[in-house]
Amino acid sequence: MAHPFLTLPLLLCLGQASEPAPVEAPVQARLSFVASQAAVEDSTLLTYLHAALDVRTPELASGLRAEAALSMFFSTGGNNQGVAFRDNGSAIRLRYRPSTWESREGLALSVFPLSATRVYMGFSYPVTWERQSFPRRDGNEPALELRLSRRQWSVFAATKAASVLNDLKLTQETRYALLAGGALEVTPELGLALKVTHLNRGVVPGLANQGIEESIPVYGASLAAAWHRGAPIGNNVDLSLYSGDPTFFERFFLPETYPGDFAASVSLEGSLVSQRLQDVDEFAQMRSELGQAAALDARLKQGFFRLHALAFLRTASFIQVDVPGFPNHQAFGRDADPRAEVSGTLSGDYHFADWGLTPGLLVRVALPATFQRPLSFVPGATARHIVLQGPNQLSILPDGEDRRAVLTLKATARWDLGSVAGVLAEVSYVRDPNRTTFEDDVTGVGQPVFADPDALGFNLLLQARF
Repeated sequence: MAHPFLTLPLLLCLGQASEPAPVEAPVQARLSFVASQAAVEDSTLLTYLHAALDVRTPELASGLRAEAALSMFFSTGGNNQGVAFRDNGSAIRLRYRPSTWESREGLALSVFPLSATRVYMGFSYPVTWERQSFPRRDGNEPALELRLSRRQWSVFAATKAASVLNDLKLTQETRYALLAGGALEVTPELGLALKVTHLNRGVVPGLANQGIEESIPVYGASLAAAWHRGAPIGNNVDLSLYSGDPTFFERFFLPETYPGDFAASVSLEGSLVSQRLQDVDEFAQMRSELGQAAALDARLKQGFFRLHALAFLRTASFIQVDVPGFPNHQAFGRDADPRAEVSGTLSGDYHFADWGLTPGLLVRVALPATFQRPLSFVPGATARHIVLQGPNQLSILPDGEDRRAVLTLKATARWDLGSVAGVLAEVSYVRDPNRTTFEDDVTGVGQPVFADPDALGFNLLLQARF
């Protein structure tokens, strides 16, 4: 039997694909339906289907098995014509485990033929990065990963590849990203994990069009420490925060155990990334820009009650690291005054075993990342604060206004219908005083003005397992 410590914290620290425990059934299928509306009053209702199929072979040779995992999104195309397909990290995997090794030990070779979003840097989803290494790729971004897991340590090495246009030579060239790392069980309750990466995104298009060849090298590292005591503590229901995680549909319905004893876990991580981007303040020059992120995740379980706390920080350059830069391929100007995003979440839930129901409440307070930039290039134009809500997701504040804290309140529920179905649901109230829209001023020029800060929304996930 695997050491209890390895059942959650160490595997989550190292696991590139953040995989759940291996499925013992030779074939398992999951079908998930998602409906989401950020603001009932004025936003669009989004619906899509996720289908997954996991297949495991019997032993091909002593200790050798093969696995295949198909994971796809289905949604309607433009104007409701046809159906759009999107891969979610489908994989083919070979596992080898000598007969004397424990169940979670072994050597695994994984191939992600379509997309490499499950090979990444960082650990907790809100502060992960390099899900996609080459934003200007032509076609797929496959990945290959080799991982060795032993009782008290694990190591991995991975590479991604993509065809990227060289704007100077006007030819396609293959670019590679390298990732490596390891995890160590220091004590039965404490583990450490480290990941490092290096890649080159290719030449800067704007400079290449001027006949100047400058590339964008990237170096980064992520370090995490995890402490755990007692039974594993699963994720809280927070669909809007975690729904972009490619393992979302697998992890959130893993069975939760409630042995009644006290359990707690704490993980702390940090990431540092450096990439060389075009300097907007010096013509045809490049400079290195640093991005930082950190996260603290604390969990507690007593009886049927669980408490989750998550705090994280992301600098503006870290949020834009995979775009890369703002505008694309450019570092923030020296007078941009970029400021980091800071977010804190506290949630609690209680499990009613007879009904399989786990209702909960959640509160989040976040101060979004911002930077300053004039709306025009006219000399003397006033710089405006621009709120950075996500990669290339901007909100321009009115003249003289600064960022304000965003409040989120949620009522959440998880309903497990045995081992064959489950429901996740949340109703949210968000007060975001940074929301803006554009209205014409007296001269007929569009200017940002504050919009209604209040929004009531919901998310619903239904899953059937076969």
